[in-house]
Amino acid sequence: MLSGRAAPVPGGTPVELMVTKEVDSRIAKEGDRFKLRVNAPVMTNGVVAVPVGATAWGEVTYVNGTEAAGNKGRLAAKLLYIDLPSGPLPISGSQGTEGKANTAGVVIGVFSFGLLGLLMKGGNAHFKAGDILTGYISPPGQAAATQ
Repeated sequence: MLSGRAAPVPGGTPVELMVTKEVDSRIAKEGDRFKLRVNAPVMTNGVVAVPVGATAWGEVTYVNGTEAAGNKGRLAAKLLYIDLPSGPLPISGSQGTEGKANTAGVVIGVFSFGLLGLLMKGGNAHFKAGDILTGYISPPGQAAATQ
């Protein structure tokens, strides 16, 4: 049952979120915001407090793109808030990911192309569309970062 007014959600309540569009270390920048989708309802006293499909927001906090010598890309993000009709509901949590190193490719490249083989890059880091992240409802009184 979904009420017209949001039921208070206790701080620390987990919320399952799904990435809606890939975020990639090749093009992402620190401070970029990205959308997530609430993937499972958050219930409070038998009432849906946060419905499936509600939009949530994350922010890229660290990006290290791929580099020469086969180094892998790295990407980190923090969760910000869920958009609800009653206003933003602050959430917390962070997630990091990294691409695959390409050390073997660099070694082969050096043997094949000399020092130019050192220019080979590793894999980009990314949050793929459909990836599931777990956030937590922030304690009451904590303001959502909406700007």
